[in-house]
Amino acid sequence: MNFNNNQFRCRIQRVTIENIKNVSNGVLRMKCNMGDDIFADKSDILGIYGQNGSGKTAAIVALHLLKQLVNGNPIWGDMDEIIKVDVDHCRVEFVFSLEAENGKRYLVTYDVTIKMKEGQRSSSLVDDAERVETYVAKEALKYKIVDDSSANRNNYIFNYEYENSDSAVFGPNVRYKQFISKDKNLIDDLKYHKTDSFQSRSSFIFTLNKIENIQTRMGYDEELLMIINAIQCFCVESLFVITNSQNGAISANITIPMNLCKYDDDLNRYNLCNINLRLVGETNIPQDLYDAVTERFGIINSVINKVIPDLNIYVAKRGNRTAKDGTELVIAELMSKRGGYEIPLCSESDGIKKLIYCMYGLIQMFNNPSATTVIDELDSGVFEYLLGEILTVLEEAGKGQLIFTSHNLRPLEVLDKKSILFSTTNENNRYIRFKNVKNTNNLRDFYYQCILLGGQDECVYNPTRSSAIRRAFKSVKEDLNG
Repeated sequence: MNFNNNQFRCRIQRVTIENIKNVSNGVLRMKCNMGDDIFADKSDILGIYGQNGSGKTAAIVALHLLKQLVNGNPIWGDMDEIIKVDVDHCRVEFVFSLEAENGKRYLVTYDVTIKMKEGQRSSSLVDDAERVETYVAKEALKYKIVDDSSANRNNYIFNYEYENSDSAVFGPNVRYKQFISKDKNLIDDLKYHKTDSFQSRSSFIFTLNKIENIQTRMGYDEELLMIINAIQCFCVESLFVITNSQNGAISANITIPMNLCKYDDDLNRYNLCNINLRLVGETNIPQDLYDAVTERFGIINSVINKVIPDLNIYVAKRGNRTAKDGTELVIAELMSKRGGYEIPLCSESDGIKKLIYCMYGLIQMFNNPSATTVIDELDSGVFEYLLGEILTVLEEAGKGQLIFTSHNLRPLEVLDKKSILFSTTNENNRYIRFKNVKNTNNLRDFYYQCILLGGQDECVYNPTRSSAIRRAFKSVKEDLNG
C-alpha cells in the first residue's frame, strides 16, 4: 500500500520530552491542540523562548529524533551526550492528529525510549569507537478513533520492548497473532529483525519494511497499515527539521544540505535522499537528482526575491562527468544574481543563506496543512522587522505548522499569545505558557516584567546581576596582564 501526503492530513499535537539534555520533563503543546477543532487546516505556530541553556534546543532535538527514527535511520553516534547527564535513558512521546482521505479521524501516539548500554559516559573528546552505545529500548504505536463516542480507547498497533524475553517479539499478544496469521514464517524473520534493529540502533517498528514482502505477508488490516504508512510518509515528506549544526555548515560556507524524496522499490516506500551542495566551487549532482535540485531552487527563488528584493538564485550547470562507479553526474555551481551581477552564492551574507535554506520548509508550511517545519534559531542573521513580516504572513494565511526557537523578541509582538511557549528554570516543568496575559498587553514587555518580578507558576529566568558580571570582568585583569 503506497501513500503520499495528499491522501491524509497529519499534524503534531503534543510532544512530551523526558531526559533530553537538561530537560527532565517538558511538554510542547501546539496551539491547534488547544482549539475546538484540533483537525482544522489553518496556521499553527509555536515559538519557544527562554534563557540560554534553558532547554529550547532540546525541543528541536526531540523532533529531529522523530524524523531520524521514523525514516528508519540509526540514532546518532553521540546520543549518549544528548541523554541527560544523571540518567541512562531518554523518552519522547509524540501525539499526532490524523485525518484519512475518507474523513475518518484518529489520534495516533508514538512513544520511544532510548537507552544507554552499560559503561561510562563518554566525553566529546573521545573517539566514536569509545562512546557508550545507545539503542532503541522501547517503542509503542497506538491509535484512538475520534468521533462522537467518548468510549473510544487507545488501541495498540505495536508495543515493543527489546528486553522482553517473551516468545512474542512484540505485544499486545492479540496484535502479534494477527500480524503473523497469514505467514507463520514471519516469526523467525521478526526475531532476526529484532536483533538487527538493536545492532543497527534503529527503530524496530519503522524498519519492518526491511523484511521481504512484509506488507503482503502480514495479517494487519487496511486501517492499521494506513496509520503506520501515514506517520512514516508524514515524517519523510512533510516534516522539515533545520538544526544549528546545519546552520553552522552554511555559515562556514561549506554546504547547503538538501533532503529530496525518492521512491525505493525494494522497501516499497519513499525514502529521504540527502545531498550536500557545496557553497564554494562546484558540486557533482547525480543525474537522476539534478532536475529535482533545480526545481527546488526554482521554488525557493519564487519567494526569496520578494523577501530579499532583486535577489535571484539558481543552479548553474557547468558540465557533465561519469563517476568511477558509472554514475552519471552533473557538474553545477550555486549562484545568485542581483542588479544584473552574478556572484557565487557563498558571497552572500549569512542571513541571506539562512533564509534560502529555511525558505522551502516555510513555503511547504504556508501551502500544505500536513507540513511541519522545525527551525532552531529562526532569527539568526535575519533583520528583526523582516522576521516579524514573515511570521505575520505565515500566521494569517499559512495552513501548516511551524515550530521555532528564537532570541529575538519581535515575534512576541506579532504572534498570538497562544503561539508562544517559554522555557523555565524548573527542569521538571520546562515549558509553560504565560497566564493572566490581557489582550491589551504587549507580550514582549510582559515577558520582561515576568523576568524581573515573576508572577508565573514557574520562574522563567535564573537571575543575573550586572554588578556581579562587572566584577567578574575586572577580576581577570591581572591574569590578562600576566
